[in-house]
Amino acid sequence: MVRVVCAFVGLIVITVPLADVDATTFALAFRAGGGDRYKNTQISGAGTSFHGAIVERLADGSTRTSLVITLGSADRESRVTLLNTWDDFLAADRAHTTLVVALSGPNLPAPPANGPTLYEFSGVYDGQVRTVPRARGDQRSGAASPDFSRDSGPCVGEKPRDDSQSGALYCAPLLTGATATVRR
Repeated sequence: MVRVVCAFVGLIVITVPLADVDATTFALAFRAGGGDRYKNTQISGAGTSFHGAIVERLADGSTRTSLVITLGSADRESRVTLLNTWDDFLAADRAHTTLVVALSGPNLPAPPANGPTLYEFSGVYDGQVRTVPRARGDQRSGAASPDFSRDSGPCVGEKPRDDSQSGALYCAPLLTGATATVRR
C-alpha cells in the first residue's frame, strides 16, 4: 500500500509542472549565493532593459540578441525598489545595488532606441552566468556612496583579457531559452 501511494505521488510530481519562480526572489537568492537551488527552474518576471541589446555570438559563428534586465535596486535588507528612469538606474548602478538577470533566447526583441524598455520575460536557470559591466555614466566625484559594496567581479572563467579595464564587472544569472515581450 505504501509503495502504491509513493508511486502515485511520484507520478504526480513528475507530470505536474512546478510553478514559475518570481525573478526577484530568484535574483536575491543568486546574489546571496543560493542560486543553485533554482537550477533547471522556470524563472519569470518583469523588468527594465537599461543596458540595451547585447550581441551574443553562438558556437556556430552566428549571432543573436540577448538582454540584461534590471529588476530593481536591492538594499542590504533585500528591499527592492523599482527603477524607472535612466538617472535612477545610474544611481543604483553606481551604488552597486542593481538586481539583474541576463536573458538568452532565439527570438528576444531588441529594445527600441528611445530609452529604457519594460519587458515581461521567462527563462530557465540552468546554472549559466553572464558577466555584466557597470554603467560608466558620470563619474565626477569618484567617491563611493554609503551603500557602496564591492563588486563580485566577472563570472568564473570570464575574466577580461585586459586587466586594466576601468569599468566594474559583476556576475549575473543567465536564463536560457528565454522569451520576452515588450510591455511598454
